[in-house]
Amino acid sequence: MLDEYREYREHVKDLSGLSKDMRRIVIVDNNPFSFLLQPLNGIPCIPFSAGQTHDKQLLDVLLPLLKQLSLQKDVRPALYERFHMPEWFQKQGIPSTAWK
Repeated sequence: MLDEYREYREHVKDLSGLSKDMRRIVIVDNNPFSFLLQPLNGIPCIPFSAGQTHDKQLLDVLLPLLKQLSLQKDVRPALYERFHMPEWFQKQGIPSTAWK
């Protein structure tokens, strides 16, 4: 599990360069390791490829979620409640010091 973290760390995206205020920033990615540094801002999604003609995740899942989040002053509590990403990283054997 920790080896998987090492393998994916080149895919980690640091959102702190966008703003010091992380209350209104989200990252949507099919690789949860992309938001390792800001797990409370991450929205995990399933992979998509151009050949998938019946992918409804954007319309059925992501757009309603983004609309709901647009009404929040801080997206992080709602995203935590829905995805529990800090716990997911801990279950993968990644110490909290890697994402705090």
